[in-house]
Parts: sequence; C-alpha cells; structure tokens
Amino acid sequence: MDFSSEPPRMGSVIRGRAPATSLSYHESGSHLFIASENDSSLRIVDCMNGCVATDRPSLIKLQTQGIRTVRATHHGHCVLLSPGLQCGPKINSVYYLSVHDNKILREFSGHTGVVTGISTSPLNDNFLTSSVDGTVRLWDAGVSGNPSSQLKLPQNVEGSPIASFDTTGLVFGVSAKLAGDEGHHIQLYDARNSSVGPFSEMKVSRKELEQKIHACGSTPERAYALSKNEWTSMEFNKSGKQILFSSKGVVVSVDGYEGTVLHSFLLEADDNSTSLESMAGCFTPDNRTVLCGNENGTVSCYDASTGLLTRKMKGHVDRVGCVAANPKYAQIASACTNTALWIW
Repeated sequence: MDFSSEPPRMGSVIRGRAPATSLSYHESGSHLFIASENDSSLRIVDCMNGCVATDRPSLIKLQTQGIRTVRATHHGHCVLLSPGLQCGPKINSVYYLSVHDNKILREFSGHTGVVTGISTSPLNDNFLTSSVDGTVRLWDAGVSGNPSSQLKLPQNVEGSPIASFDTTGLVFGVSAKLAGDEGHHIQLYDARNSSVGPFSEMKVSRKELEQKIHACGSTPERAYALSKNEWTSMEFNKSGKQILFSSKGVVVSVDGYEGTVLHSFLLEADDNSTSLESMAGCFTPDNRTVLCGNENGTVSCYDASTGLLTRKMKGHVDRVGCVAANPKYAQIASACTNTALWIW
C-alpha cells in the first residue's frame, strides 16, 4: 500500500455516540466490529457496502457489561470481548458473544485484574489474554473454564504485560516492562508447544528507545519521559520481521528477530501535549506502511522500512483512538466517535 502517490479517500462514515475503544476486522474482510465502552455498544459494519450490517444486528447493547475490547473470531457471528470498567466484579472475565442473538455463549474467568488485551489465533480457536494482574493466559474459545496455560514471565518485569499472535498463528509474543525503567522484555513462543517456554528472548533498553524518540524530533525531556511509558499493545507485521508497540504518546517498531528499535512515530497534537491515552497504531497487510492515529484528528501514514511520513489523512474532528487495516481488501478503518472507512 503505497500512499505516497495516490492518497486513500474517505468512502463512508459510521456515526457513533461515544468514542470507539476497539476495532476488529473479521478475517474475511467483510465485516468490522466497533466497540465503545462509554455507551456499552458493539456496532457491526458491512465493509463491502460501507454501512451498518443488514445480515445481522447492526447494534448490540450490553448495558450491564460494557465493552472494553472486541476481537473477531473465525465464526462470523461470534466475537470475544472484555467488559468495560463499569462492569464491577465481572471486569476480569472474557466473554464469547453471539452477535446473532446477543447471547453470551461462554465465560472465561481466572484473571484477578482487568483484562487489557485479547489476541486471537489465525489458525484455531485459541486466544491470548493479558491483564493488569501481571499474567498472560492462553485459552481455547471452544471450551469454557480454566485457561490452557498461564505463561511464566521473568521475575524482573512489572506492570501489565501484552501479548499477540503473529499472522501465521504459529508464533506468539509476550512483552512486559522491566523493573527499574531498564526497558522492555520480549518473549517469542512456539504456539504449538508453548509449555516448554519461549524459544527467543530479547531486551529493548530504555536508553535505545530514548535515542530513537529524540532522533525523530522530540525534545530530550519528552524523549526521556516517553521512553519510560509502559507498552499497551503489540502487533506483528505479516512477514514477522517487525513488531509494532503502542504506548502513550509514541509508537515504536522493533526488529522481530533481534529486538533492536527500528523507528519511532510520535503522537501529533494541536497543542503539542502528550495524550493520556495510548496512541493507536497498526501495520498494513503488505508490510509497507505503519498507520498511526493522532490527537488532532489525523491519521499519519509512515513508510515501515524508512520510518518517513508519506501521507496524512484528514477528516476526523477529534482524537483518533483506533486504527485497523482490512486483511483482505484495500480499506482502512479509523475511529474517534465516528468511524471512517478509507479506500483507494
């Protein structure tokens, strides 16, 4: 997806009533799920026609649960979701929801803290969850009850870990912040035999992060502050050669084999302030572009190999808190309160 010569155009806009907190495309590329925690809603978009879906309910309301994160599954009518902060004691569970009849089919409980991330396997019904309780767990969506395994993290990590499958489903990664602001630890697992432990471990030093952030135009003070932030999301590019990490104010790409920091992408804001929310970022399916949502309502398109800005997409009126690339078609989704579908 080369945006340097021909920019994407906004094809349609799906109206919302509260900021979107999570976007997830179905693997077929035909539908997009949009979660909003503040109004406890899940919208379903027909990506082929650029409108709310007509072959299934277009709006799911979960007044008692809320929705923090949504992830599409292999089943076109079922999703995994983690509850919103208003959910009370159920906030630590993950639910398998049938959007066809708005019915919770399974509940996965075991975390003792808020579930902050969900990653589904491209190969089977397995999925990963990460939580503020400091654990990452592997589950089978087809079986209710206890997780298949709880992954062991190094003793010198702190905070909330993050986890993600790669695009093949054969590998997944786990990362957590090292104690004492030393940086971040990354573990890579064979998804078919994760019980033996990681086959690769890498360390990203805070000093290296600071240098990369400063090199892309940040002041020394801001670069130091941003390098200390906890990573909040993790995504592999299609080849597995790069891993993208998001945090407050900055997105960084890391070499998937050596753990070296390749590029950093700074949040853009009209007032140059650092957002209190994590910056949204994702790869395009062809590995060529990194998309980043900004505080000023724009979406920046960066060349993944050089780190240079190639295009800026304008159209949102508020912070772009979610971005996602369609896995099958030439389409991008970005969301503030409203969700825009971009095509080219």
